[in-house]
Amino acid sequence: MGMNEWIAAGVKQSAQPRVTLNGRGEVLVEGHTGLFSYDTARVRIRTPLGILEIRGQDLVIGYFGAEDLMVRGRVDGVGIEGE
Repeated sequence: MGMNEWIAAGVKQSAQPRVTLNGRGEVLVEGHTGLFSYDTARVRIRTPLGILEIRGQDLVIGYFGAEDLMVRGRVDGVGIEGE
């Protein structure tokens, strides 16, 4: 489902998470709704659209706030599973 379809379905654009990848070493996630699970190879984060998964090596949570978080390490992939 594209962004226009989400807006048409009544999901506000601001309810969508924003994911910023800074090179291969850092991922900023804004608009999360909680941490699902994590280890040094995989971090799974709850978002309004589903579970966001960050895969890599030596992953650590560099910052965890009420609405945003930062994952650092070697990032090999980022994907989302719809709920």
